[in-house]
Amino acid sequence: MQGEQLKAALARTGQLLRPWEAGLAALLCALVLLVPWPGSDAPIWQAERVETLIADRSSEQEPLWREQAFWRADPGDGVMQLRWRVPDAALTSDTPMALALSGPFSADVSFNGQRIGAKGRPFSETAPERAGPIDSLIALPPDLIRPSGNEVSLVISSTRAGYQPAVIVQTLAVTPFRPDARRSLRDYAPTLGLAGVLAVLAISLIRLGLDRGDRTLFWLAGGLAALVIAALAEISRAYVNYPYDWHQPRQAVILLGMAGFSAGCLGFLVKRWVLGRVWSRAAIGIITVCALLGVLLYDGYDGKIILLTMCTVFGCLVWTLIAGVRTDRSALAMTGVFLALLLVNLTAPGRFIDLGVYAITATAFGLWMLRAPDLLSPASEPLETSSQTALTVQSTGKMHRVALDDVLYLKAAGNYTEVHRCSGGWLLDQRGMAAVLEEAGEGVMRVHRSYAVNMSKVDALLTRPGSRYGLSLLGGAEAPVGRSRVDAVRDALSR
Repeated sequence: MQGEQLKAALARTGQLLRPWEAGLAALLCALVLLVPWPGSDAPIWQAERVETLIADRSSEQEPLWREQAFWRADPGDGVMQLRWRVPDAALTSDTPMALALSGPFSADVSFNGQRIGAKGRPFSETAPERAGPIDSLIALPPDLIRPSGNEVSLVISSTRAGYQPAVIVQTLAVTPFRPDARRSLRDYAPTLGLAGVLAVLAISLIRLGLDRGDRTLFWLAGGLAALVIAALAEISRAYVNYPYDWHQPRQAVILLGMAGFSAGCLGFLVKRWVLGRVWSRAAIGIITVCALLGVLLYDGYDGKIILLTMCTVFGCLVWTLIAGVRTDRSALAMTGVFLALLLVNLTAPGRFIDLGVYAITATAFGLWMLRAPDLLSPASEPLETSSQTALTVQSTGKMHRVALDDVLYLKAAGNYTEVHRCSGGWLLDQRGMAAVLEEAGEGVMRVHRSYAVNMSKVDALLTRPGSRYGLSLLGGAEAPVGRSRVDAVRDALSR
């Protein structure tokens, strides 16, 4: 029964998506997230992440020499010495080889006991640290390669960005030599393409909002624009091999972009499906507090982004569920996208930050813009005749037809408009004052920045001390008149 009601509600507003369209969108997202993208050449050998290898050097005994093991020397002065045993198979190629290093650190690099290069300059007793590039590629001299037992040794310091020692080495790998140490743009090709789609969607939402007089869409457009900024910061590593101390500012931009996206989605839902002022303030307050706690209490930027988006996406999911049950069942159509975002966030947080949030958002909102724009912004019902006799009031989940003769005055309420009726009571239109006046026609005149009145219901123009004016309306109501509009009101009353 519930499913039939949902189907009927969507069909009435022209928002029903065909099953194959929804299935195709889900398949597209799955392919983007699961299928490996053909990026740059894969490394022949890559060491494990440092945090999986770090060991407590609590004694003076030498560490075990085993493949991919490392030890830490003089941890008190902020300098580490790391050693890896490189598998023999990684160095048997006839192609010139190189050691690829990436992460927020500076290092001196040695191979089989010989210094072969540097990534910046690590801290020492004789010189301060110079921040190395975030990505570095150091050639391996062929004459130093042994038949077996090859070792890589790094003297590392990281004093510019505040990272923990266990997470600074992002990549240590043997790869074919190439002249450019930057990450390949092909690695970021999906994110770059999705950023373009999101930018087009943001512009389309602004145009749709202007066409329909629906400022609610500006929240969503702003959220998508913020997500584009986060994506551009993500892929900037393929364009600029910046010093590693710029890595945290880059991540801060990504965090701010994700925060803007979260705020845009939440603001759009709260204004698109109004559940009451108390509910709205409570929801925004709770979600904001939880997100800020996650950002403030977690050290790493990736963790901050995950916790912030997790809180907001969960709040958006709950909001659409409540709105779908209480006011407008078409809101349930949006639960799918927030549920998908939440699941990817929980199960694959790294993939969520790098690609998942862009793929799911671009696919879902792109499909709605093409096939179901009324889900994002309810469309007005066309008038049957050229003669304007009624006003279409676009309330949450409903559209009311109010006879113009029953309209007493309009009052701006933020991004909404209160339509006060001669018969008593009022309705809240989700559009701004300008959009409502455009539909109402010349009979309803704007007399103040926040008021417009049905001129046929005016009883008298009132003059008060201090050059203030007002209109007395039928039934005893009053509306203020702006000084700049007094002459126009007098002309209208004299006709």
